[in-house]
Amino acid sequence: MRIAQKGKSMKKNMIGMMMIIVCLILASPASGENFRLIYEEGFEAKASGNLPDGWQTKINRGTTAEFNFDETEKHNGKSAYKISVKPPGGSVTLYREASIKNIKPGKKYEVSVWVKAKDLGYSPNFIAPAFRYNYFPDRISPAPTLDLMYMLKGESGWKNLTYSTTAPSSAQEITLDVILTKGTLWIDDIQIFEVGN
Repeated sequence: MRIAQKGKSMKKNMIGMMMIIVCLILASPASGENFRLIYEEGFEAKASGNLPDGWQTKINRGTTAEFNFDETEKHNGKSAYKISVKPPGGSVTLYREASIKNIKPGKKYEVSVWVKAKDLGYSPNFIAPAFRYNYFPDRISPAPTLDLMYMLKGESGWKNLTYSTTAPSSAQEITLDVILTKGTLWIDDIQIFEVGN
């Protein structure tokens, strides 16, 4: 009798657990949408000049900056990319040399990036550190921007930042860039998804 009751109790518990798991899956934001990965960057491939393959930098006059592959501080893989701007600050842009192509007008795209920061600050003329992307030839104005000062405030570890937008009517490409003004930024695992059915 007791064995039969225990069996019934375990069966009820199993059914309850399965119902909770199903509810959690259905409540997940991605459950009703398909995510197709169209671009991924893990900062593993190195080019000349201590730069990631396919990326370039622009350093504004008066800015002292260092660029390195960091195999110790990384989110995933072998390394992350590290940018440091020395006091009193300035402006450095790390940008993808070639745009990400085959963008479909009217489709929704989500950009995801993992970042970690230390001692971020504004430039002497109050430019803020940011991760940006936009479309080409049609652009969104203002450009989709992740304000790193705001989004990393109080954070000491790696944080995933995401931003979703719909491609303009004649968009064919996505451009990417990172602006650092003061402090140190580690960046890793950039992904761009086409979202939707």
